[in-house]
Amino acid sequence: MGTINIVCPECSTINAVEENTQSNVVECVQCKADINDPFVLEVNDNHCIKHINENEIATLVDFYSTTCGPCMAMYDDYEDAALAFGIKVRFLKINVDKHQLVAKEYGVTGLPTIIAFKAGKEINRESGQLSLVDLTMWADRLCL
Repeated sequence: MGTINIVCPECSTINAVEENTQSNVVECVQCKADINDPFVLEVNDNHCIKHINENEIATLVDFYSTTCGPCMAMYDDYEDAALAFGIKVRFLKINVDKHQLVAKEYGVTGLPTIIAFKAGKEINRESGQLSLVDLTMWADRLCL
């Protein structure tokens, strides 16, 4: 069994974690935070790029604005979908009103837009509001 690199949601340290670990708590080697934290991580441009490029697990990035009705309507569903995945899929949110670099780099023009990344590469994207069921099914497919 090998290891995969996972970025700590607290300190951004890259951690080598055993593949298919069954442990409920996976501690960061640097800050001892739980890498298996299932909560959505609000990021800036630099942290977003690090998670996209360094995580070897799938990473979903929700590009949103607090002034976007569909973005805010999807907020709770995105948060709830993340709870089921822990270190299987990292759920990120980036506010494009404050952080525009990554949105520009990936050509995000409409909100909300969610992009799925794996090993630093975009593998899929969806624009528009998604339901909890749609988000969960999409993230589930990324685990395969």
